[in-house]
Order: sequence, then structure tokens, then C-alpha cells
Amino acid sequence: MLLDVGDRCGRRRRKGHHRTMRKSIVAATFLLLTLAGCGAGEAGAEKPSDSTQTGAAASEDKGADKGRNDTTQVGKALNVKLQSGAKAEVTVLKVTTAKAGKGDIAEKPKNGQYLIVDVQIKVTDKQFAVNPLYFKYQAADEKVYDSGDGNAIFSGHEPQLESGDVPSGQTSRGLVVFDTPAGAGKQIQLTDELGSPIAFWTL
Repeated sequence: MLLDVGDRCGRRRRKGHHRTMRKSIVAATFLLLTLAGCGAGEAGAEKPSDSTQTGAAASEDKGADKGRNDTTQVGKALNVKLQSGAKAEVTVLKVTTAKAGKGDIAEKPKNGQYLIVDVQIKVTDKQFAVNPLYFKYQAADEKVYDSGDGNAIFSGHEPQLESGDVPSGQTSRGLVVFDTPAGAGKQIQLTDELGSPIAFWTL
């Protein structure tokens, strides 16, 4: 009888020990899962920070684009650089129009009117290639004209801008004439030696 009571007490102690062990294991497992979840949360929190930095960099790039100084109004100067590395301060001083050529042997405008652009080029570095064909006129319909279109070269309006390499420190000035449709245009453009626009004057 005493042996039976002892056996029951031993079984109860073992059951209590097993329950305690199970509780400890459950608690330890819960703690590990909690720590793992916190770690994952911290790792995930780094991604928005990276995105924010990327967005800031993109904004800076856009700001740099907005800061480009290649467009101005008639009467103001722009600093330009050719593919050769030569630099100059270029100004479209004045833009006027004429319905006829100037002089007895001048041709009439073929497209409607002569657009006469008075330009000045102050060379600031190296020899700057000057050419009337580097200047373009963009009409309101987006069509682009150069000084070789229509009867521009026979307009008789002088002195026309001369072609040539202008040394640093010297200035070239003259008229660039376009034969264009009548009416207001959009802008005057200056291109580099390869024909890429590098400066704009709005009309």
C-alpha cells in the first residue's frame, strides 16, 4: 500500500516536471520568434530610407536640368561652347522684318518676308567658328529655316555676318537674314559645328 502511494507521488512529480519543461520550451520558442520578427522589421525599415535618398538624388538631377542657362530673350547674351572647346558670349541684339529686299537688284522674299537678325559674337576662349548657317529661325509651326532658304542671300540687307574663325578677345557682328512666312515666329537658335542647338532666343 505504501509502495502504491509512492508510485503515484512519483508519477505526479514527473508530470509536473514535464509540464514545466513544456512551458519553458514554449516560452523560449515565443521569445525566438519575437526576436526574429523584430529583426525582420528592422531590416525592412532600411528600404524606405534608401528610396528616400534615391528620390533626393533624382530631385537634385532635375534641379540641375532646370538650371541650364541656354535660353534667353532678344537683347540678352548667352555664353556658349562649341564642340572644339571654343567659347563666346553671343547676343541676338535685335530682330526686324521687311517685306522687300534692300537695293535695286535685291530679290523679293520667296516665303513671305525677310527676318533680319542682328547678332554679336564676343570670343572668350580659343578660335570661335562663326557661320551664318549656324543660326536658325523656328517659325510658329515649328518649321526651322536657315539663312540659305528662299531668297535670303539675295535680300540685300547688309552688313551680313561673315564666316570665319574669330580669335579669342575679338568680336564679330553682322546680320543673319531669313526668308520666312509672314507672322510672329517662335525663336532664334544657334547650333554648334555638328548642328546641335546650343542657345535659344525667344521671339
